[in-house]
Amino acid sequence: MVSGMPTSRLEVKGNVWRLAVHVAEGRPEVELSASEIRLQLHEVFSQNAQHVLLPVPIEAQPLDLENAKCSFSSKRGELFVEWPHKTSTDALFTEAETTASESDSEGKVASESGTDAQVGELGDATVEAETRSMNVTEQAPSATVDPIIVDDSSSALEAHNAMQVDDSVSGEEWKRRGNEAVKSGNFEQAIDFYSAGLAAGDGDEAMLRSNRAHCYCQIGRHEEGFEDASRCVVLRPDFFKGYMRGAKALRALGRFEEALTFLKRCPANDEAAALASELRPEAEAAEAARIAALDGCERGKEEGNVLFRKGLFEAAAAKYSEALEACEDQESSLILALRNNRAACFHQLSDYHSVLRDASYVLERDPSNFKALTRRMLALEPLERYEAALQDARSLLRQDPRNETANKVQHRLSKLVRDLQRSSSTSPN
Repeated sequence: MVSGMPTSRLEVKGNVWRLAVHVAEGRPEVELSASEIRLQLHEVFSQNAQHVLLPVPIEAQPLDLENAKCSFSSKRGELFVEWPHKTSTDALFTEAETTASESDSEGKVASESGTDAQVGELGDATVEAETRSMNVTEQAPSATVDPIIVDDSSSALEAHNAMQVDDSVSGEEWKRRGNEAVKSGNFEQAIDFYSAGLAAGDGDEAMLRSNRAHCYCQIGRHEEGFEDASRCVVLRPDFFKGYMRGAKALRALGRFEEALTFLKRCPANDEAAALASELRPEAEAAEAARIAALDGCERGKEEGNVLFRKGLFEAAAAKYSEALEACEDQESSLILALRNNRAACFHQLSDYHSVLRDASYVLERDPSNFKALTRRMLALEPLERYEAALQDARSLLRQDPRNETANKVQHRLSKLVRDLQRSSSTSPN
């Protein structure tokens, strides 16, 4: 299970932006856009995939997709996303660097390389949904350049926008002024007040961002509204209005599937449930249109994903099998995704021999595939192939030492395998 929302920090290393995201369990799957980072956190056999949308801080936008690189450090449990630092923001960070160097005595991050992060699979947690290809390589940060830590609650751009404002006013007072502006219908002025409150650095960032998200959406700036709502729910995952405002912003942008996924993370709430009921048919229609635009095995894979999410595992496995037969290149990455997805179906159906067959096929071609390794490990144990299951658990732990599932299997099987080996060595011929 995924334990909590990830935290992040933005750094500047020379001429490179570097966003470090702490993840609680395992290597996430990543999709990048110019304004946000979308993560799928590991819940290997859960039907309820957990997706996290992290906005790229405004001062670092747009994220350069062509030159972005991702890496993952299993030792530190951190995902690193790096992209070129645009010269247009250098002036802002001249001031921000001075502030950070005075206030953050722990601003240095040791040079450390990580394993490559998986990129571009954002379907259900057990289903790999392929997205656009990206240049993803392992890149160790330079040990000769100290990073500059940028606090999201008082970003350089917000500080720059509020430079002409009385800095003796507290963040709470700016929020009060913003609320008064909202009551009078002056949303643009309210945005200025909430931004000043964020720049002050001593206010309730979650509430300031939630309120500013509402104002952005009122004047049609839905992308910015979603960014603020996304940050709000990271800070306050129990605050339902953050989810509501983020979902409404995505809905206004025509991103119905994302809106429903975002809203599903909201704690139980009647208003959120009502909005989800409105969004569901819109999301289903958008999904159907998206799938209809595909052809061949890509379409079969997406249709299988829909069936899997509905819990129709036999039908999903059959659909993945049809897609496999339709694929011409039997060594493509799509074939591996289909095999991996079908293995997930077979696991749900307790057909462990079939899980073993499909997962092993994937691992023969991609030995470090995290999901295939996990699925094979969990299939080997009920097949009483304990030593092989233990080996897979140790392989997983080399990738992710904190992986809960692999740790439990290792703990459960280590003594059993030792006892079996001891018994075998002492048995008469």
